[in-house]
Parts: sequence; C-alpha cells; structure tokens
Amino acid sequence: MKKTAFAAKSLIALIAAGMISCAQGDNKETVADSAAQANATETAAPTLNIRYVDIDSVMATYTLSKELDEQGRKLMLDYQRMENQKTNEIQNLAAQIEQKQKSNGYLSQESFDADVNNVNRKQSEAANILRAHQEKIQKQIAEFNRQLGDSIQNFIKEYNATRNYDAILYRASGLYFNPALDITGEIIEGLNARYTPKADK
Repeated sequence: MKKTAFAAKSLIALIAAGMISCAQGDNKETVADSAAQANATETAAPTLNIRYVDIDSVMATYTLSKELDEQGRKLMLDYQRMENQKTNEIQNLAAQIEQKQKSNGYLSQESFDADVNNVNRKQSEAANILRAHQEKIQKQIAEFNRQLGDSIQNFIKEYNATRNYDAILYRASGLYFNPALDITGEIIEGLNARYTPKADK
C-alpha cells in the first residue's frame, strides 16, 4: 500500500514537472515569436521621405521678403527722423531758457517756471508721440512677418501636393542634413515665379 502511494506521488510529481516544462517551453516560444514580430515590424517600417529648406536663403532671395524688409527699414528711418526732430525741439527750447537766464531775460521766477514747465510738457508729449509711433511700427512689422510666413507656408503646401514628401523641415531645425535633400532653390524659384512685385501691380 505504501509503495502504491509512493508510486502515485511520484507519478503526480512527474506529471507536474512535465506540465511546468511544457509551460516554460510555451513561454519561450511566445517570447521568441514576439521578438520575431518586433524584428519584422522594424524591418518593414517605411523610410521617411524628407526634404529641407534654408529659410535664411529664402528670406534673402524671395522678392516679397525683400520688399517687406525694405518697408520695415523705411518705417524705422521715419521713426528715427521723428525722434531726432522731437529731441532737437526740446533741446532748442532748453537752450533758449538757458540763454535767456544767462542774459537776465527773466523778470520773475514765475516767468522762468512757465518756460521750464512748457519744456517738460513738450518733452512728455514727444515721449507719448514716439511711444505710440513705435507701437504702430511694431504692429506693422508683425503683420509683415505674418504675411511672409503665410506666403511661404501656403506655397510649400501647394509644392508638396505633387511631391508627397513626408516632411519638409527648416535647415535650422537639425544639426546635419544630406545636401541632396536641399530643396531651397526650388522653393525660392517657385515663390518668386508665383509672386507679382508691387511695382508691377
């Protein structure tokens, strides 16, 4: 009876060991299958079709960019002229007060204070005018940048509609690009061909 019980226990142990071994084998097969699938996926992953554009070259060569840049320069020159004019006006008034004071032209403190207050008022008015003009220029420059950015972006979308690149990047967005991927010349040529300069409108 003891031998039978021992034999039964041994048989159960062997069956259990066999089941564990099978389970481990199945797990090994599962891991191996997963690894094989992962390798197959990596091998089958498509290669991205990418091109890049040197935006600095575009800005320097695109006719619209050059026109807007020139307009921006004119705005800044106008501002500098206005600033110089206001500065000269204040300095001249201050010099007149100083000259009048040296020549004993002021008969009373009230008269002197009135001139000084006038200079201070003119200076405050000039500062407000210049600040408002500066804000106006900033808004115009921001509008120029928006206009230029929209023009380039819209053209690139049209350009890529027939080429189907996966991505078109700015050169500055990466450390290295294969020069063969450079489409800057095509973009500049297309932008200028599409744009009609203001002088011709």
